[in-house]
Amino acid sequence: MITVDPVKLIADFTKVVLDEPTPDLLLSHVTNQTLSSLDCRGAILGIVKREGFLDLVGSYGYEEDVVQPFTRIPLWTPMPISDAARTGQFVTFNSTKELVDAYPNLNQFVNADDRVTVSAPISYRGAVIGAIGFTSLKAPQKDFQNSPVTQTILALCALYVRNLLARKSDVERDYSSAVKTLSTRQKEIISLFEEDLTTEQMADKLRYSASTIKQDIIKIYGVFGVNSRTSVIELARKAGLIKDKND
Repeated sequence: MITVDPVKLIADFTKVVLDEPTPDLLLSHVTNQTLSSLDCRGAILGIVKREGFLDLVGSYGYEEDVVQPFTRIPLWTPMPISDAARTGQFVTFNSTKELVDAYPNLNQFVNADDRVTVSAPISYRGAVIGAIGFTSLKAPQKDFQNSPVTQTILALCALYVRNLLARKSDVERDYSSAVKTLSTRQKEIISLFEEDLTTEQMADKLRYSASTIKQDIIKIYGVFGVNSRTSVIELARKAGLIKDKND
């Protein structure tokens, strides 16, 4: 159980969730406020965006090179947070040795500072939509996962993730609508952005003048509201115009 005033803890966390912060800011509150009594040192948040995968959308307290390899985790990959999302059960280890013994694929952390590792599923209307994990210096009490405070915090996490997914879907729908205003040639230009061609090379390939291609590129930037090819490619993927290389 979290050993602080439960009413204040829940009230504070509710306010943070209703403010709809970025995942990293939410996790900073979880680390520094919600789980401060456990001497929490970091937290991560993953959402089940596509069947069979857990996408990490936020982290706090960890070096980027530690988190980066696990940005997208197949649910069958042995990891505490992916196991929590797949099974719908808490996964807890009271030491780094326990963690590495259970997950030999994480042996790069064998010499890391000793930590307690906890991962919990996030469920909304009976379906697991994500998972949250944290590391701390102190182990939670045995009734931690079933305590009313923990269950309330997880329910609020579910509300946050549900709203996060809804916002992402709205953005993707907006981009899909924007794509409909593009001509066939402009869509071809977007595909050529991935080949890193110059304007003149694209003109030769599409058999149009360089000035026409330049005008199309200006139109493309305006449709997506950006000013770089890299940004267009990223948004075009979200709109389904370009297939994700991970698919």
